[in-house]
Amino acid sequence: MKNRDVIVEQYRAGRLVRTFEPTEDPTRPWRMRTNGKTYPRTHGWVLSKILPTLMDDSPITTRVVPIVAPPKPS
Repeated sequence: MKNRDVIVEQYRAGRLVRTFEPTEDPTRPWRMRTNGKTYPRTHGWVLSKILPTLMDDSPITTRVVPIVAPPKPS
C-alpha cells in the first residue's frame, strides 16, 4: 500500500483532530488538515506525528482509511 492509497485520521476522545491526505508533490507528499486549515507536510514530519500514537497508552487514536477510486467508465 502506498501513501496515495490512504488517508490517515487522528482522533482524541472520539473527535477528529487532524487528517493526512496524499498529494502529488514529491517534496511534501502529505497535506495535513486541522482546525479548518491545510498544511503541506513531509514523510518524516507525518511519521513523527503517527508513530507515537501507536503506543497502547496514547490519548490519540490513528485510523488508516483506504481511498476508494471512482469506477472507470465502461
